[in-house]
Amino acid sequence: MNATAQVPHPTEVFIGGVWEKPQSDKTTDVVNPANGEVLASLPEPAIADAELAVARAREAFDSGPWTAMTVDDRIERILLLRKSIEGWLPAITRAWTLEAGMPIGTGTAFGEAIMAIIDDSIGIARSVNFTERRTTALGEVEVRHEPLGLTLGIFTYNGPVIEFAFTAIPALLVGNPVIVKLPPENRMLGHFLAAAVEEAGLPEGLVSVLTADTEVSKYLVAHKDIDLVHFTGGTEIGADVASVSAQRLARVTLELGGKSAAIVADDIPLDEALPLLLGGMATYQGQQCVALTRILVSDQRHDELVAKLVEGLESIEIGDPLDPEITYGPMPSARIRDRSEGFIRRAVEAGAVVATGGRRPAAFDAGFFLEPTLLTNVTEDMEVAQTEIFGPVFSVMRYKDIDDAVRIMNNTQYGLLSAIFTNDETLAWDVAKRARVGAFAINGTSPCLTAPYGGIKASGYGRVGGPEGMLELTAVKQVILPPK
Repeated sequence: MNATAQVPHPTEVFIGGVWEKPQSDKTTDVVNPANGEVLASLPEPAIADAELAVARAREAFDSGPWTAMTVDDRIERILLLRKSIEGWLPAITRAWTLEAGMPIGTGTAFGEAIMAIIDDSIGIARSVNFTERRTTALGEVEVRHEPLGLTLGIFTYNGPVIEFAFTAIPALLVGNPVIVKLPPENRMLGHFLAAAVEEAGLPEGLVSVLTADTEVSKYLVAHKDIDLVHFTGGTEIGADVASVSAQRLARVTLELGGKSAAIVADDIPLDEALPLLLGGMATYQGQQCVALTRILVSDQRHDELVAKLVEGLESIEIGDPLDPEITYGPMPSARIRDRSEGFIRRAVEAGAVVATGGRRPAAFDAGFFLEPTLLTNVTEDMEVAQTEIFGPVFSVMRYKDIDDAVRIMNNTQYGLLSAIFTNDETLAWDVAKRARVGAFAINGTSPCLTAPYGGIKASGYGRVGGPEGMLELTAVKQVILPPK
């Protein structure tokens, strides 16, 4: 499993479209989670680097050409960025695999989604009305959607380039400079993504890519010149982001945690639902905010479904994420693996039963592997049923009837995604109407990221995707027209 990585500009940081010598000499080793080997040693951006990124973005917004361009002109430049990202995607995906354990086949499939999201945003920018004349009861006005200002995107390791596609690309299209803050698990990926941006030749100051720790994130969130914060991450940190941003009335979009439920109705053959269920559970080792972590099944079908899920999870081959045939690799770090193990241990102490998994696979003497874990005898009040784990830990929960299933589905602080598996269309739509979530899937497992997507309750607020997501990145101005 030896793998080395040649990282672009390994001693520099990407600030406002320019590779710069970092303000600090501090570096961080990038460790391959599959075998513990050090892949690279890369700069640790400092607060001074973040300040320079903000200063350049502010200059680009206040006096640069990008804000003054027409939307059509911006689209032409973003098409160059699209081409560049597409060319760099294999290297970006490989870096993601090497440093964060994303199975390369899954990452490649995500790459197709990335390009679809970029294309959709470009199409929306072509078609949406950024300027509209209206005759109202109190006069005639022109309603304008104009660039809002500096946009900070704080992304997570489980989908950084997808998040770049549905946040940074629309922000750029409407005229906003962007500062991208990636997590420590994406250090190499950040250099490859920055290289793609550099190749596109966007105006100076427009895009910065910083892969840094919490200190830099906190500094940027509190910065007086940041006009909009898009944060993807945990609910508790998201609440802090909202609180700090509120002190200066900055706009915030929060894409936070989830505890997605899948209702398995009595009418659907289990062999029909099972492949979709397994994919919705175990993709990227369960490290998706929309992962189906609560499987709800009737009493009479419980044992049969558990047996089939155990068989399905145990058939998943765990291995080298660089192998295109492998769909399940390591966790990105010991810390993240240990966190999942803690949830399993506490669930068992509370009365849950491990039906399968819960161990570090014996076949690996290095790396941060953890078997996909299925828990039964889980009750609604247990931590494992109420808290996002962001790892391969899944709970089967019993329901008495569909009303009880809907109650259990909604009995969580989160409201990101839920699903039902049924061939009864009337039942599906009835449950969809009662689901307290931002996205609901009928015989599916994933939200649509080219429609307005986001959560409710503790899963956040604001939307990405679709015209709604793009217009959230703009400032609305009315121009009062003179009387005729």
